[in-house]
Amino acid sequence: MNLDPFRPTPFSTLRLNANTVAGAAPTLLNLPHGGGTQVRLWNRGTVPARIEFGNKAAMTLPDATSMALPAGAVEIRTLQQGERFAAILGDGGAPDVEITVGGGF
Repeated sequence: MNLDPFRPTPFSTLRLNANTVAGAAPTLLNLPHGGGTQVRLWNRGTVPARIEFGNKAAMTLPDATSMALPAGAVEIRTLQQGERFAAILGDGGAPDVEITVGGGF
């Protein structure tokens, strides 16, 4: 596990400010192949956001049982092998989430 401070990969931030549409989950930017890569999640919005990561654009969309990211929160998550796509859902409003690929905590 890398306990160094988080360092972003250049040109790797994806901003999602609308609920993900079925079959259209975007690919994370400049993501290296293999598992163990970290992403920094920042909920820029005023409502909690639900987030899921998957291995295809037609991935399962987030629901009430998905990981919640409170408004204003910043979290680091380690991706599993094959997780290259992201989907978000705002709880009661439009989400506004930035996902940055990098390494460290």
